[in-house]
Amino acid sequence: MQYKNVTHFSSGLFANVTRVLEGFLSPRSSFAGLDIQTVLEINILQTISKTPTPEKKLIRSQVFNVTTITFFGQFASYSIMSIFILFLTLPMARDGLGMTEKEAYEFMGVTQAIGYMMPIIGGYVIDKYLGIRRGITWGVCLVALAYLIIYIGSSNVHTLGTRAFIMAYALLPAINSLVASPTSALVSRIYKGDDAGSKSGMTFYYMAINVGSLIGIGLAPMLMDSPYGVMSVLALVVLGKSAAAINFIVKRNIYTNVIDDLDKQPMTIGRLIPVVSYIVVGYAIAYYSYLNPHVSTYLIGIGCTVGILAFCIRTMLLKGVDRTKQLIAAFLILVAIVFFVLYNQMATTMIMFTKNNTDFSLFGIILSPAQFQLINPLVILAIGSQLPKFYNRFVRFSIPYQFAVGVVLSGLSMLALWYGASTGYETGIASANYVGLSYLIVTIAELFVSAVGLSMIGLYCHPKMIAFAMGAWYLASSMSNLISGQLGKIVAIPQGGEDKIASIHAYGDYFYSMGWSGMIVGGALCVVMYMLHRSLAKKGITIA
Repeated sequence: MQYKNVTHFSSGLFANVTRVLEGFLSPRSSFAGLDIQTVLEINILQTISKTPTPEKKLIRSQVFNVTTITFFGQFASYSIMSIFILFLTLPMARDGLGMTEKEAYEFMGVTQAIGYMMPIIGGYVIDKYLGIRRGITWGVCLVALAYLIIYIGSSNVHTLGTRAFIMAYALLPAINSLVASPTSALVSRIYKGDDAGSKSGMTFYYMAINVGSLIGIGLAPMLMDSPYGVMSVLALVVLGKSAAAINFIVKRNIYTNVIDDLDKQPMTIGRLIPVVSYIVVGYAIAYYSYLNPHVSTYLIGIGCTVGILAFCIRTMLLKGVDRTKQLIAAFLILVAIVFFVLYNQMATTMIMFTKNNTDFSLFGIILSPAQFQLINPLVILAIGSQLPKFYNRFVRFSIPYQFAVGVVLSGLSMLALWYGASTGYETGIASANYVGLSYLIVTIAELFVSAVGLSMIGLYCHPKMIAFAMGAWYLASSMSNLISGQLGKIVAIPQGGEDKIASIHAYGDYFYSMGWSGMIVGGALCVVMYMLHRSLAKKGITIA
């Protein structure tokens, strides 16, 4: 190892010496006037400083590993989620579940709601009983196994009905919760004490999410429309999740320096029983909810409401500036429900509208209905990195204003769909360019709200209530999915319905109502946020 380091250093030094001697002869050189010995000393120091230390190499390996498992995991997740509403409504003869659109909207709302609730408990289980590395290791393995079972269950829906799929799919919420939040927390641990490094690491993490989603969304609809059908998509998901699991298991020892004492201790029966109990109970809750979505919608809704109200009550008990800032956070969490109800249309009604009543042509390029979602990660990758410059230039565009504008833009995206639908009232077919425009607008709105939501929690909430506040944020996301599922039923086309004129009018009315609701609420919020800032300024309170 020492010999390799010396060789690397010597070759680097030789290259520097050559470059310096060539530059030294030029009168425009920055080293002009210095003697050769001084110049060589400068370059030796530069070479030493650029040589990666073992610590930096380890951090790079850790971040690369987290990025890789995130890429494979998100690639697999978005592969199935991009076509999920289509899979639910696909006839069983084509390996789908054969649900009506009304059943599919409600089922999807409940599954998404459960998915947002579980990480709150899953994070606690990891912190209390597993440790972050062991939790992720178990999580990625169990997720891969769960999707294999889902694949097997889906292949038997012809004989066993949708229950075969639901029995398998109910495994996901509890198991997924052992992976989702801990992965981002692992990045924070890798860069503990290094704020700049942490931002860089999180950038790679979110880039992996968006690149993975981009490829998954692009590939899954193509496979679904191929002779191999939807089962090929599920097989791809199994492979993606397995790749993530293998990657983390093989490299898990590189995290020895960032794990806690719980990770280092051997697993005991006393700690294993609560973990297994959580997975079993989580499975039972998900299974019942999926079988009875019409009942569980209201039960979950009541639970979310109680949780958010509890957070608001706890906030009222604070005092001074802490109370004021956290009240703003509580208000923005409620605003987020409105935003996410509009945002959730991307994966539900927008796909079905594209499928039922558009020409599938985006500026002359024919896409499948699900592939229009590609616009979302493409826009995020294209302009997401420019947002810090935007925020630095418009320093008064604070988070409350971002939320208000996000709601306005999401409402505007619905109005774009309404206008597009109105152009096809006579034929029943609208230009899909309006769908593309809607995805573009709502993605920009997402960058103003969803991308900064958890950051807002960290900035505005009392340090001792961060976990509770994040739980309230996820409950708001859960609640929004329930509402979206119920709203989608308004435009659900009956099975076998072929009246495109009637359906495009129904979609037009729906998007018109949703759009103007978002615009009016968003406009009112802009006024409220302006008054809020004036009130805070009088009290001498500043917020980001």
